[in-house]
Amino acid sequence: MPPAREPEGEASPLAFFATELRRLREQAGWSQGRLGQEISYSNGLISMVETARRIPSLDFAERCDQALDTDGTLVRIWPMLAYGALPSRFRPWVDIERQAHTLRGWDPLLIPGLLQTPGYARTILQADPGVTDERVEELLTARLERQKMLAGAAPPLLWTVLDEGVLRRSIGGPEVMRDQLAALLAVSERRQVSVQVLSREAGTTGGAIAGLEGGFLIAGIEGSLDSVFVESAAVGHVTDHPRDVAVICKRYESIRSAALPARASADLIAKVMTEWQQI
Repeated sequence: MPPAREPEGEASPLAFFATELRRLREQAGWSQGRLGQEISYSNGLISMVETARRIPSLDFAERCDQALDTDGTLVRIWPMLAYGALPSRFRPWVDIERQAHTLRGWDPLLIPGLLQTPGYARTILQADPGVTDERVEELLTARLERQKMLAGAAPPLLWTVLDEGVLRRSIGGPEVMRDQLAALLAVSERRQVSVQVLSREAGTTGGAIAGLEGGFLIAGIEGSLDSVFVESAAVGHVTDHPRDVAVICKRYESIRSAALPARASADLIAKVMTEWQQI
């Protein structure tokens, strides 16, 4: 038997998970093949995880913990993997977001990442030129883990405004859009979430509105200055400079005041969802 390969690359949450999985497996006296049989995953995937070449799913971690009787060791490590999969320039915003008591956002092009379904998110991530299937799954895992803060014990208040075109832009086809709009309606029923839609009729003469240049998210943290994340063609820009924050907050209020109320927005989302069902 060839010697087992060590995790590749520098120290990281993934390398730590890989080392722990291998340690726990060997402590149980199991081969990769035996573990694969017990958890119904391939030997190849186990090898890739143990050499830090693949981020495992939460299901993988749960099955390994159960099979190896680890008292939840790997599941406790797993959230760090999702954080590590994020682009490094986006991590500071995620840290801010976790501390926020309010999040206010505007999205002129897409459903915001915090509210995306797996099918919708995967389609967007796959559109990046040159991205590998493995990287898509890593980023998808990170995005879905980020969403969990909305279902936590003390979730932030989320107020988001979407352009109507977001509801009508086909991302992944009719079925994906139906599921996404259904999920959007469901989450908008939560007390801490407000979804408003800026209708096509809104705006000044000529159809122009504030915010067409791009989306943004404003984080309010108790006892601290607000911070903003401004979308860009790359990863985005994070700032808490009072002048920049004031400009974005003013823009948000202008957009929000022109948007449909929450109930009328929900009616419009339901109407567009019905249209997608007929395609």
